[in-house]
Order: sequence, then structure tokens, then C-alpha cells
Amino acid sequence: TNVKKHIRTHTGERPYSCTVCSKRFSAKTNLNVHFRLHTGALPYECPHCKKRFNQKRNLRQHLKDQITGSYNCSFCNYSSEIVTNIKKHIRTHTGERPYPCTVCEKRFSSKANLNVHFRLHTGALPFECPQCRKRFNEKRSMLLHLMTHNK
Repeated sequence: TNVKKHIRTHTGERPYSCTVCSKRFSAKTNLNVHFRLHTGALPYECPHCKKRFNQKRNLRQHLKDQITGSYNCSFCNYSSEIVTNIKKHIRTHTGERPYPCTVCEKRFSSKANLNVHFRLHTGALPFECPQCRKRFNEKRSMLLHLMTHNK
């Protein structure tokens, strides 16, 4: 119940344990969300761009970030109608890497690149070749592999 969950915030009790990495959680829902990091599951899809997310809140933030307007890069002639695109683009000029890996401290310029990297630590292989069932940690790797079947 919600009362039990609330009491755990005071007691520090974490009865739910990840079967892959043994990390512990106070709520079953938090364990389920965490487990998606290992499986690579992305159940929430943006209806506009088809980008997928492992948490509903990440999809909601993505939708908020898609506010359109006219945004121009102050370093070059690039422009975009989507604010997150211009933010990502500007990082190519500044070298900013605001997304650190919690395992090895390597830093990334985009959350997407961090997520791909993190799969190296978890061993998640969410992309499967439809012809031979071989699995990959990146979609582009699977697509390149798939082309070898068509030769």
C-alpha cells in the first residue's frame, strides 16, 4: 500500500532486489523501471517522432521539450524549430558533455549516447536480427549486420 511505501522512506527498508545487479529498491515499481535498463525495454513511444523511452516521465519531458519556435545557433547557421535539437547542436561547438556514466564516469553530450554506452555495462542487447536472431546493443549495429544477410 501507499502507507507501507511511505514508511519505507523513513526506515530505509528496500525489500525489492534486482536479480541482475542486486541493487535494492523500496518500491516494486522502482525495481520494474530499473530492470528496463538491463533489458533495454522502451515501452513508451512519442506519437510525433517515434522515439521510445523506458519511463513515462521521460516521454512527458520529451513532449514538453518539443515546443516549437525558431531557434538559431549562435556559432553557425544551423537553426531548428525544436529547442532540444538546438541545445544538442550547440554542444557540438562547446564540447559540453553533461551526461556522466554512473559506472565508469565517462561523459556524453546526449542522453541517447549515454544510454547506448550504459548497455555495455549491463550487457543489454535489445535489438535482434529478424533473420538469424543474433542480438545487438545498438540498432545501427543490427541494421549493418542485417545487410550481410542480403549479399
